[in-house]
Amino acid sequence: MDKEFVLYEQALALRELGFDEPCICGYSKSNEKLEIYSRFLVTKDSFTVDAPTFSQAFRWFREKHNLREFIGFRPNVKKFAFHIYDMSLSGMEYVKQRTMEEFNKDPKVGTYEEAELGCLIKLIEIVKNK
Repeated sequence: MDKEFVLYEQALALRELGFDEPCICGYSKSNEKLEIYSRFLVTKDSFTVDAPTFSQAFRWFREKHNLREFIGFRPNVKKFAFHIYDMSLSGMEYVKQRTMEEFNKDPKVGTYEEAELGCLIKLIEIVKNK
């Protein structure tokens, strides 16, 4: 089940970007171990880092930053490719953002899970650099 949650490093980066959605799991900063929050333990402290699911993180980027991810299987290379889109662009501006050559340069990885992680890392990088 821990595959559903972002890794410690990305959870920490999301916190730094302002992610503050309720999460059912968190990482202990002392050992970076994923732990389920007790439903009776509502106090969060400086010793834990919320661990959102990938779905929560992607939703947060859509709602807060208007960024969307796309993961697709590339049958010609038998790998998964992932792409990030800034949906605040429209019309000609959007077309200019993504040429086919740029689209083909996007990273390709062996598994869907690697593509999910790659998307998340890229989204974090984009928001940090804004």
